[in-house]
Amino acid sequence: MIKHISSKVSLLAITLLSFIIFKYQSNAHNKRDFLFAFNQTASSTLTSFIPIQKSTRTLFETDEKYLTFFTHSGFQNQLIQVENGILLAWYLNRTLILPKALLGEAFGWNQFDRLELHHKLRDTTNDYCKQFKDKKSRKLVSCPDPSKYTLASFDDLFDLSWAKRHVKIIEREQSDFDWLQSQFGIERDPYSKNINTTGIHLDGDILFFKDKTRYDWRIYDVPVKNRFLGRYVDSLDISQLQRYSQKLVHFTSLFGTGKFPIKKPENVDFFRSLQTSITYKHPAVLKITDIVVNTLGGSGNYIGAHLRTVDGPFKKALPENIEHILSRISIPSKNNHPSSSYSLSACVSLAKANQTTLVFLATDAIKPRKDKRFQDLWQHLPCTFTLDEILEADNPVWSHMDKYRTSHTGESMRRYLIPLVDALVASKGDTFVGTKGSTFSGYIRRLHQNYWSSIHV
Repeated sequence: MIKHISSKVSLLAITLLSFIIFKYQSNAHNKRDFLFAFNQTASSTLTSFIPIQKSTRTLFETDEKYLTFFTHSGFQNQLIQVENGILLAWYLNRTLILPKALLGEAFGWNQFDRLELHHKLRDTTNDYCKQFKDKKSRKLVSCPDPSKYTLASFDDLFDLSWAKRHVKIIEREQSDFDWLQSQFGIERDPYSKNINTTGIHLDGDILFFKDKTRYDWRIYDVPVKNRFLGRYVDSLDISQLQRYSQKLVHFTSLFGTGKFPIKKPENVDFFRSLQTSITYKHPAVLKITDIVVNTLGGSGNYIGAHLRTVDGPFKKALPENIEHILSRISIPSKNNHPSSSYSLSACVSLAKANQTTLVFLATDAIKPRKDKRFQDLWQHLPCTFTLDEILEADNPVWSHMDKYRTSHTGESMRRYLIPLVDALVASKGDTFVGTKGSTFSGYIRRLHQNYWSSIHV
């Protein structure tokens, strides 16, 4: 009898102890384990901290973590975002899901939902806009004109081989979240009532950083107390971002040449090597460039220049930018201007004899030879030629480029790839002069430095 009571007491004690342990573990599990705020400045933008989460899914079981963002603005500004994305993916040891390049008519920065829409409407798999045949009806529903843009893989346009040795890069075939779920098992919370359009928030497997402005967050590789934000509203630290375990980190944008102030020497070396390695590789671009450079007498026989003229402040600053180019290009003391016809062959011969200055002008201007605003340029540098003067539109050489077609309309890629030829030819001049404030000029200057550095090694 005593043994029976003792057994009951022991069983009751074990049951009670098990219950206490279970409750303790349940409370510990349910208790939200928050990270510290990213830093002193970023904490002001957070309404609540984001909890560390681990997926319990059995399908797509993998420890792989991803990073993505939406591109926007002109082609060169997209490249800046790609370079920043590769750097951030390397910092965080995440696979980069890279959007496609948009060539032709672009759209500017906007908040997350709007950028997402812009990308979805341009996806080659999206047939929604095909039902609208005229310009007016397309405009009413924000559909782009299919004849004014095309999509291309960044990996087809640029050499990303060095980057891919350090960061795993996957092309984002579609911009919708269903594609992310089907390809990687990345899920949003179907019951979430979170409708945040801006700020930092969690939705299922995705940690969002949704910009309120074009310059929301500056991202530091080394935490510092007194940081210079410049035009940026707030800041993030890499050390804090590395601690998040969500399957996908999704930024609205990674735009900005100053978005990543780099302090650590090894990080400086990585980014410098990355930028040096990213050069054009499209076979048609390389072929046409070689033809044009040879026509100009070979690399170094001319001076490369870039003049941006069409949009924004560059249109207003055209006289100033022409004066800037003229002030940077010296004319030989034995300058011998050719006849008024200014034939290319005569200018090339004189340049080889150092009797005139031959200039290749990369520009977005239409028929600048007939534009009165260019009068001073032609007067002081008559041996200046643009791409369309060297290779006329009906030149059979363009067949190398015309065989490449757009994915959604089947048209020639020529007009979308010409700016790349412009840049590459200008970069192989003996010197290069660009347009102040132009990111495209900045990239051509980088190509020029890399090209001549490799020649002189």
